[in-house]
Amino acid sequence: MYLQSLRLHDFRSYHQVLLTPPRGVTVFVGENGTGKTNLLEAVHLCCLGRSHRTGNDREMIRSGQETCAVQLRVQRSDGVDEVGVRLFMPEQKKRKVIYINGKTASRTGELMGHATCVMFSPEDLDIIRGAPQERRRFLNMLLSQCGAGYYYALQTYNSALKQRNALLHSIVRGEAKPVTLDVWDEQLAQAAVPVVKARQFAAQALDKLARDYYANIGGREDEVFSLRYVGHLADTTEPASVFLNLLHERREEDLRRITTTAGPHRDDLTLNLSGADMRAFASQGQARTAVLALRLSEVDLLTSRQGEAPLLLLDDVLSELDSGRRTRLLACIGGIQTLLTCTDMSDLTGAKPDAVLRVHDGTITTEETT
Repeated sequence: MYLQSLRLHDFRSYHQVLLTPPRGVTVFVGENGTGKTNLLEAVHLCCLGRSHRTGNDREMIRSGQETCAVQLRVQRSDGVDEVGVRLFMPEQKKRKVIYINGKTASRTGELMGHATCVMFSPEDLDIIRGAPQERRRFLNMLLSQCGAGYYYALQTYNSALKQRNALLHSIVRGEAKPVTLDVWDEQLAQAAVPVVKARQFAAQALDKLARDYYANIGGREDEVFSLRYVGHLADTTEPASVFLNLLHERREEDLRRITTTAGPHRDDLTLNLSGADMRAFASQGQARTAVLALRLSEVDLLTSRQGEAPLLLLDDVLSELDSGRRTRLLACIGGIQTLLTCTDMSDLTGAKPDAVLRVHDGTITTEETT
């Protein structure tokens, strides 16, 4: 996939921007806080319908404005796709609008697969050190881009989970009988099947791919990265029946805690380095290398599923890598259209980007490449 153009209107620090990046590596260089990350965020918004760093749409609208819009045009193997997102301030009382090839999409899921991206950002360190929900989010975003089927399956599961939890509250208040849980137990167990099976596949593939990428970028034979999917249904081949039995066994506890205590909504990934949990001891460099290995593995999975590489977005990826890891990382992204941010061009010593754009307070100028 090839990003032909990116348009921004009143998005973050930008009033009007049109970018036409080359097929190779484009570097956005500038001081911190000048708007480099905003450009990558705009691409992410068009690919996934949401920001990678905020859940509040109003934060993406330029100060003093009532709405903003982002549009990108991509060349795929089967033709050209144009996708866009328009956001509104709350007082406008309008919902986010998603456009796909000139038509308004009724659901965010329709956006999946038209333009795909893989993004590394400093916030990604939470995948290594953060709570299980960060690692679930990583899996969910990857699998949703692999196909809208997973996105809708996850919505179905979450809807059933919400209904079951609401029923638990009703039972505790004496407004319903425990036997009424039987119907929602069955629905929740069936809804879990496509979610669990997709996660099982992804975790198995990621373990092998990320192990190789970590070894390549890290450059140390004594550091072996591994990944494992963990959860109540992670190792079963019959998730529906196992989950249904588990819900029955935990019914008393669920009623006591007034929440569903088992299921895919509590899944996690264990990330180990040479057999030890990375959350406890990994250095900053090791954590960044592990995240990069996961993100590059994500590129491979999306390429395999869709038949073409996604866009690669690297935000401030080089600042805390030593020169050896930087060189090996840059070698790994050859042949993939990449948008990369940095504060100092010395971070790219030895690299040959196809374009260098200097960013300063909402303006973008072209610099000569050498």
